Amino acid sequence: MKSKEDSLKNRGFIKKDIESDFLHLPYLKILESLTSITATDRSLAARLLQNHISKQTTTALISALKKEQKLYAKIEICNALVTMDTLAIKPLIEFVGKIGKNQHKTVPKKSFLKDSYPLPRDIAVRVLIRIGTKVLPDLLIALKTENKHTIPELLDAIGHINFYNPQDIFSDIHSCFVSYNNDLLIKWKCIRAFSGIPKSVSFLNTIKENINNKELLLEVERSLNLLSKNNN
Repeated sequence: MKSKEDSLKNRGFIKKDIESDFLHLPYLKILESLTSITATDRSLAARLLQNHISKQTTTALISALKKEQKLYAKIEICNALVTMDTLAIKPLIEFVGKIGKNQHKTVPKKSFLKDSYPLPRDIAVRVLIRIGTKVLPDLLIALKTENKHTIPELLDAIGHINFYNPQDIFSDIHSCFVSYNNDLLIKWKCIRAFSGIPKSVSFLNTIKENINNKELLLEVERSLNLLSKNNN
């Protein structure tokens, strides 16, 4: 039977500050370790790459993220991508909705009950959120140019960032809602994004009066409740 330590290592767990013993490794050797068959080697490589901010590093990290299956190695890769900062924004947007299979495919039957913005499921979106508000301009451009299969995840990113750092984005989300009026999932994501936009109250009330879908109605009511709480 495997010990707890062995189990953690198998998932790529490495101790804090362990990278200080490997700072002498050449850059190309670190890149090579990022594709090692050993999860802890991949984790260490990702952590060391935080000291090598470049387009090449960003490309290598995203390539690794697409393939990574081990929890802690994936966490280290995401941490490293956050340190790439603006270099990672456009490459990550390119892979929104394309890594993993955990994204929403349909509108859930149950409403999210917490007074916060749900953490998105898409891993590329989670990294973009951690980079911060500077990603919003590129996300809003992508919202108008990407195919509809990517739109729900982009809305997750935009909605989450805006909820905690409000921007004037009502027209962007409203335009998306209108453009995809026949797509329930996109409409649901738009309604969720409206929860952080005070300008949306009147529009949400209009939707509430005319909507005939139970799941969308629940989200409208939740967004209105959040807006009411946050503006009092």
